[in-house]
Formats: sequence, C-alpha cells, structure tokens
Amino acid sequence: MDDSVHIELEHTIPNLKERIISVLRARNLTYEQLVDYIGVTEKALDEALEQITIEIRTLELISKELRIPLYSFFRNPNGEQGAQEHPFYNVNIWAPEEIQLRTENNTLRDEVERLRMEIAKKELFIQGLENQLKKKD
Repeated sequence: MDDSVHIELEHTIPNLKERIISVLRARNLTYEQLVDYIGVTEKALDEALEQITIEIRTLELISKELRIPLYSFFRNPNGEQGAQEHPFYNVNIWAPEEIQLRTENNTLRDEVERLRMEIAKKELFIQGLENQLKKKD
C-alpha cells in the first residue's frame, strides 16, 4: 500500500481511543478507571489502540465495562447497516451525536425524576396545610 492510500485511510477511520473516551464520558467513567478495570497500563492500552494491535480479550473487557456489544468495535464507522442486519444493542460508538443524545436523555430523565420528587414534596406540604385548616374549622 502506498503512502497516499495509507494517509487517506487514516483520515476516514475514526480514532478508536476517542470513541472509547466519548462512551466513557457518557457513562461517567474515566480512561484511568477503564485501564484499571482491564488490568493494563495506560501506555500499553494507548499503544495497542494507536497501532491497532489490541487483543480481542482486551476489547471484550472494554465492551463489558462500557456495557456495549463487542461487535460495536467492528461495526461500519458510517453506521450503515445491511438489509439483514438488525440493531442488537443499538449503541453506535462511531456516532458522537448518538452518545451525546443518550447522555442528554439520561440527564433529562434525572431532571424529570428530581422534579417529580419536588412536586410530591409540595403536594404533601399542601395536604398538611389543608389538614391543619380542617382541624381549625
């Protein structure tokens, strides 16, 4: 393969480490926590990702920690699916927009739950005030 083709491929293939880090952020985890979990040094993992020499066992550990299917690492980076392919666990690590939307959805769900709790507290307070007014009558 000549250098021009190699350079062109480097620009079209997403950086696996960046994708892993974006999923880590979405899961509120750090790269250091991942390194500790899989039992390698940060330098060793960086080199394996950079040189694309990472072992399948390591990818499997990463997929377990990130709670994404192993096949996500082998998936078409452009997100194109064949006619027979059905999404299994629908986490596309190649789409930062999807990760961002999932993170925003989780944040919104947390906010909705917090507001529900706040409403429940206010309703209990109002109910207590109503009971006090009834006792006075």
